[in-house]
Amino acid sequence: MSSNSTFLIGGFGLAVLLQAAPALAQVDSVRASTLPGRQLAEKAYNAGLASFNARNYAAALTSFDQALAAKPDFAAAYANRAATRLALKEYPAAVTDYDQALRLEPGAYAAYFGRGQAREATGQAAEAEADYAAALKANPIYAPAWYNRGVLRFEHGEYQAAHDDFSGAVKADSTYAYAYHDRASASLRLGNYAAAVPDYSRALTLQPTLLPALLNRAAAERRAGKLTEALRDYDAYLAQKTDNALAFSNRGNARFDNKDYAGAVADFGRAIALDAAYAYAWNNRAAAELKLEQYAKASADATEAIRLNPKYAEAYLNRGHAREMLRQADEACQDWRRAASLGMLIGNRYAAAAGCTGQAAEESADKE
Repeated sequence: MSSNSTFLIGGFGLAVLLQAAPALAQVDSVRASTLPGRQLAEKAYNAGLASFNARNYAAALTSFDQALAAKPDFAAAYANRAATRLALKEYPAAVTDYDQALRLEPGAYAAYFGRGQAREATGQAAEAEADYAAALKANPIYAPAWYNRGVLRFEHGEYQAAHDDFSGAVKADSTYAYAYHDRASASLRLGNYAAAVPDYSRALTLQPTLLPALLNRAAAERRAGKLTEALRDYDAYLAQKTDNALAFSNRGNARFDNKDYAGAVADFGRAIALDAAYAYAWNNRAAAELKLEQYAKASADATEAIRLNPKYAEAYLNRGHAREMLRQADEACQDWRRAASLGMLIGNRYAAAAGCTGQAAEESADKE
């Protein structure tokens, strides 16, 4: 479920059509402008609901305006005009209308939820979270409020709190595929891969077209050491979606872990073909080429990774290995020292084992 979905509040229901009595001598016609205020408000409100459901938001806005002109304390009209403005991305105006709806009906959980959405859209995360909490206080089994608050907390790195909120969402609605998916992602961030896999599976059972769940389940399986399952999921994903550089790169990682270095090279190549600025794929292809003893290719790929990201420590480390095998000893020493200066201290160990001198390090610093 999208966190930008709107929520319509039911009001009076469809207006009752008046039936004319049989004509006797004279019948006075009744014009809409002469209808009592409440009846006119109901009629305009129901027209607004119909327009909203037809996604004719401009017409819906006009009808809700008319309803409020006829009945200024019409809480549902304020709430649904707010929902219309939310759909039109008129977020400050939507907040104002939700404020009015809540002033008239303080316990309206859907209005709290809608105001939270509008506030979230304008970057007011703390205020949005407070609104989602108020919606849950008014209606503890309203799954979208659990879910949206969980998304906010996930985005702020509060993974355990997000996990708990997604659990609240699936408890309230056991068919909520996105909540299962995102709870799995929170588990993934918490390092609980065993919990992530079944949640991704549940999301896929509920919504088989939810491809991110397939890709993310593969990531969880790989981290759990289940390479066969991970590769199966990567294959299934890439059979349906062939334009995702990250997916090819991730399958390349799994193939590398599975010692299928030629397959890894092919996947990193596909990732690079889709995104030539993908430094990670260039470096990882270099690592796979090192395993295949393709040292010149590995050196060239690591060099490109460094060109794209001059502070890529692992790329310096890999290029150092390739240069060592190409009998470029001084250049290898410089790369290892550079890797160490960027935080990969193991580079110093390689340099020491190869008998690199301080001069190599000084030359590296001068060239950088």
